[in-house]
Amino acid sequence: MPAPDLSVGSIWQAVVSELRQHFWTLFAIAAPFTLLVDMALTQFGPPPPKAIGDFTPRVLLGLVLLPALVGVIAQLAVARMAAVPAEVPRAALAMALRRLPFFLTAVLLVAWPLGFAGGLLFAVPSLRWAAAVLVLPALYLAARLYPMVATAVVEPIGPVAILQRTWQMTAGRGGAIIWLMLLSLLLLIGASLIAGGVGSALASVLTLIGLKPIGVFAANLANALLACLFSIGSAVAAAQIYQRLH
Repeated sequence: MPAPDLSVGSIWQAVVSELRQHFWTLFAIAAPFTLLVDMALTQFGPPPPKAIGDFTPRVLLGLVLLPALVGVIAQLAVARMAAVPAEVPRAALAMALRRLPFFLTAVLLVAWPLGFAGGLLFAVPSLRWAAAVLVLPALYLAARLYPMVATAVVEPIGPVAILQRTWQMTAGRGGAIIWLMLLSLLLLIGASLIAGGVGSALASVLTLIGLKPIGVFAANLANALLACLFSIGSAVAAAQIYQRLH
């Protein structure tokens, strides 16, 4: 039996094909938890911190943790739709909400040791350089657990089993998934630069004609839309990897 194809080109084609067929359905599922949340925070939330010292617990909770938590619902629902083609949107959202605690617990089981070690090293000035040592292990761990968002909404198992199942599936495939993650990151950076440039140019033009609020809104919308699309694409990619390995 041939090994599953996890090449960047193959996964990319599969993601594009999925988006062509079901883009508006996936967008309708994800937008309320990503696009609308980002826009609400940008328009009505507190201004983003300008320095590390400005990251108070309240700011961290309101601008980082809560939006990320809500965004996870979108990723789980999209992954369910992509991994189970017969699923309907309402059922996918219900499953995402049902499996959310299990997925978050699995993430915490993995994230807190790395976060604690990184925070401890960074807190000691003489050891800050050592925090860089955690980058490669964290990247490898993220690659091995990348399909976890699909595992969590397809298989009715607990948090520890989610981690074990995903780790077993991706055995020997970490390198291929790392390449996919890195290229996706480069694509996101490039798209962000383009979206930021277009948004800034549009904002400048609208400001010149006396429509500055609309210009600011348009620039923020461009960035929020890009984040929403990336969230959808990454969830679909995770589902594709899961389908090929499970």
